[in-house]
Amino acid sequence: MAALIAPLISWEPMREPESGYSLLIGCNRNLGPMLLANLRLLTRQKRTNCKEVILAIDGSPDELGAKIIERAKAISGDMPIRFVHYNAKQISITRMVDWGWIYAWLSWSIGIRECKTRYAMLHDFDALLLNPDVLEDRYLQVQQRGVEFLGIANHTGGGVVEDDKLVRTFELMFDCSFVRRTFKPIELFNTMKSIAGRRVEFDTFLNAQHRAGTTSVMPLAEEEMVHPSQMICQYVDFNAARGRVPTNNNLLMIPYYEHIGGDSSLMLDINKQLASGAKTVQLWGKPLDVAAITAAHKQWMRKQMLRMETTLHGSMTGEVAAYMDAIERV
Repeated sequence: MAALIAPLISWEPMREPESGYSLLIGCNRNLGPMLLANLRLLTRQKRTNCKEVILAIDGSPDELGAKIIERAKAISGDMPIRFVHYNAKQISITRMVDWGWIYAWLSWSIGIRECKTRYAMLHDFDALLLNPDVLEDRYLQVQQRGVEFLGIANHTGGGVVEDDKLVRTFELMFDCSFVRRTFKPIELFNTMKSIAGRRVEFDTFLNAQHRAGTTSVMPLAEEEMVHPSQMICQYVDFNAARGRVPTNNNLLMIPYYEHIGGDSSLMLDINKQLASGAKTVQLWGKPLDVAAITAAHKQWMRKQMLRMETTLHGSMTGEVAAYMDAIERV
């Protein structure tokens, strides 16, 4: 796999990195309204030192659509955004494999290559920040602590343990200049290694952290962000019909995200299907078993939507409440 994707991207060390930081977001070309939702929340952030938001799109401008691009610029207002699209070779290879982790790695690598500031933050496409101080606080702390990688928590799993002190990738603030001069893009990709007799599966960026640089943790409280775990990877797997999507998945959060981004059509369509008595709905032309999702997970989804709705409107709006009511009745 590494041999196949390594030639897709390269970068050079930064010569004179600018002060401040950039936000790097890898975006799915088919989920334009989700991008608009993310940007809508980012405009609420304090961003005195944020120089730009780099949006790496896993497709061509035509695939994302001129209307989404125009709306993104309008929503962003005085927040500088820059679109960078996959080239033809990148599109061909990534779609041949069609694996969420490859899209994430390549999009982030494109963002790193395009970054002009010393610091950058990997901001997940499906992470909506609620606390307006998140960005500036993390930029301040990565400098004050003098580390290369500032994460929201230590990563555990896949053989990685707490004592390894490797931080999670999402919402990672890092020294982009250090990364560009120390690593090749492929060295950020997922890999397997043996550490002290342990078989370890390194997620994106963990191999780099293990090899060089220092890390620190600045926790992000649950109420500061809405971030359904693995939602985009689940979306890719679901549409590829791989059968790997868990029963308690987060796919029904995507229509809500699109609603926040100004397109309620999918949310209303799902609501209509459920109102007719359906227990399995058609989502992007494929069946999703809503009845199989546990009551506890449905309650968790409601909690995320309520947190977001309270941030935006002070309480949950009627159409969102109706959507969750319909889901929980199944």
